[in-house]
Amino acid sequence: MRRNSARIARMGRTGPAVILLLLAAAVLALALLPGGADAAGEPGWSLRIREAACVESERVLLGDIAEPVGPVRPEVWRELAVRPLWKSPEYTGRQQALPREQIAKMLAYYVPEVADSCVLPGRLVVQKGGRVFERRALERLVVDFLTPKAASLGGEPEIKDIRLPSFLFLDDAFDQVEVALNNDLKPGRVNMLIRAVAKDGRITRRVATSAFVNLWKAVPCAAKPINRLESVTPDKVMFMRKNLAYLGEVWDGKSGPYRMNRSVGTGQPLEMEFLDGEPMVSKGDTVNLVYRGPRITLAVKAEALADGDQGQTVEVRNLQSKKTVLATVVDRNTVSVR
Repeated sequence: MRRNSARIARMGRTGPAVILLLLAAAVLALALLPGGADAAGEPGWSLRIREAACVESERVLLGDIAEPVGPVRPEVWRELAVRPLWKSPEYTGRQQALPREQIAKMLAYYVPEVADSCVLPGRLVVQKGGRVFERRALERLVVDFLTPKAASLGGEPEIKDIRLPSFLFLDDAFDQVEVALNNDLKPGRVNMLIRAVAKDGRITRRVATSAFVNLWKAVPCAAKPINRLESVTPDKVMFMRKNLAYLGEVWDGKSGPYRMNRSVGTGQPLEMEFLDGEPMVSKGDTVNLVYRGPRITLAVKAEALADGDQGQTVEVRNLQSKKTVLATVVDRNTVSVR
């Protein structure tokens, strides 16, 4: 009773001004706690708990596993980031995995004032030492690797549907991460390896990944329907913007001559598998049938009964006598017999 009376007496001697200062300090301290409605003076912030983190100290710090999202004041976050949580793994390289429910309990125990403002993953993996690449960093790595290579193919490249792990742990903080192609880059699904490389050049980890590369480019297409065995001539071709990721090898519009081995419709890209080299003489062509004797050369019109290239023997029908003979292809307009 005497102690209480003495305490009250001492408080009385402090004076109203000091008490007001103490109350103001308490209010300010409460305002700095992000857990309240007026946490940082600006609503709408949160803490995103990572799926993976590396720690160096004996205890996991809030800044090791969380990052602020939204308008959290820097001074508030600096204070929160160094808040110690649970004990970290004992040895370098060792990991611990915590499911969502356990993360929630740990945060509620160690940092109750911000626990309700944390966005939790399904699982958190913590490694002692080393380095971790989260999915966003791995995705940037793949995009930076593929973009210049895809651009070298010409056209307009677009990289999408990157298939990656959620994170990648490295054994050492100084290890590097690189991307390597399994094959030459082509439009479509591209298979790659993400490799962790130690300081001495050893590859310590390999992770398979892939991405889909769209490549938009103007390519030769049918300007009108082209039937099977028709020659591909300039009047039958137009250039249209197409996605090469869904096409085979497309004709370059320069090589040839070619003819179709199947019919195609207007606007259909002219892929190489649709084209055959056009023979020097085609079945149905009218050619000059030349007879070269020791002292005389005769020429008559004939109809080619089969396709043939230079030097090959084909059947032709003499349009005057209607007789069929074997002749050797000389050029596009001439066959000869001896």
